[in-house]
Amino acid sequence: MSTCRWRLFSRSGLFLLAAVLPWLSQAQSLAKPEGPVILTISGNITHKNSANAAVFDAAMVDALAVSQVKTSAFWRKGLRTFTGPSLQSVLALVGAKGQSLRLIALDNYEVRVPVQDVTQFNPVLARKIDGVSLKVKDQGPLFLIYPFDDLPELKSDVYYSRSVWHLTQMVVE
Repeated sequence: MSTCRWRLFSRSGLFLLAAVLPWLSQAQSLAKPEGPVILTISGNITHKNSANAAVFDAAMVDALAVSQVKTSAFWRKGLRTFTGPSLQSVLALVGAKGQSLRLIALDNYEVRVPVQDVTQFNPVLARKIDGVSLKVKDQGPLFLIYPFDDLPELKSDVYYSRSVWHLTQMVVE
């Protein structure tokens, strides 16, 4: 094989390897929870750490890359900082493939969210508000929050209803 062809082959191989390695590391990085499960993601996902779902304890969620949304919402006074992983990164981690998400809260409140929201608005699965960890009495363990102040169209009942607090389950459909 000529040097020129070898370089082309090597670069192609490296490109393919670079494209595949992140997927492989995500598939292998979904450990089993050691503490109480706070989030269960089921449905059309490819990466699972239990029989039928991807389950996360608080430490697993807290170990994910942190995103932040500074916004106000009618149920909280003033501008607040919500931090936690982006919903987009969590769905990528579990290999979600679907058109909608069914979000379920502790009190069985349920809402459907189009996957398009995830890419268009980048909502956050908040674990903290203003640096304070969310407990069940404070609308935790997870609170899906949209950047309401960034886009006027988000300040509507449609998106307020999709901001689920006490979030514990997601079903990818």
